[in-house]
Amino acid sequence: MNLQDGLRNLAAHQDAPAPWTFEMFEQRRVRAVARRRAALWGSTLSVAALAIVGCIALVTQPQIVRAPVLAASDSTGAAPETEIEPRLEQPALVDMSQFDVTSELQDHIALLDAELSAARVQQLPREQLRRMESAREQMNQSLQRVSYAHALSNL
Repeated sequence: MNLQDGLRNLAAHQDAPAPWTFEMFEQRRVRAVARRRAALWGSTLSVAALAIVGCIALVTQPQIVRAPVLAASDSTGAAPETEIEPRLEQPALVDMSQFDVTSELQDHIALLDAELSAARVQQLPREQLRRMESAREQMNQSLQRVSYAHALSNL
């Protein structure tokens, strides 16, 4: 069969209905346009919502209140500088005596915890475990009392 015979056969079947009508193609095109438009609006609204959330976050941030700095006049009578340098954060002051006492107590408690764990693994007598637990409890109470006393002294 050559090309001309194929075309004749095709022309003979002109009476068969077309599988797709023009209206179906138009409906598919309209649906595609509607899907693209919905996707565009969805992405636009998402970006707008993110922008609104960002603006609200910026507006509701607490403002850093800085104490006013009074310009001291120097002995030369020169005008104070107009530009105020931001103050640096001062380092935290630590009471080393409190730190020393509490850290020493914490070290002793940790040592007793390790000894208790080893004693339980080795299954030492119950009386020896009770003595170690009692000593740990006393150290823990001492640590609480020292911390409370230092807190009161700092008021």
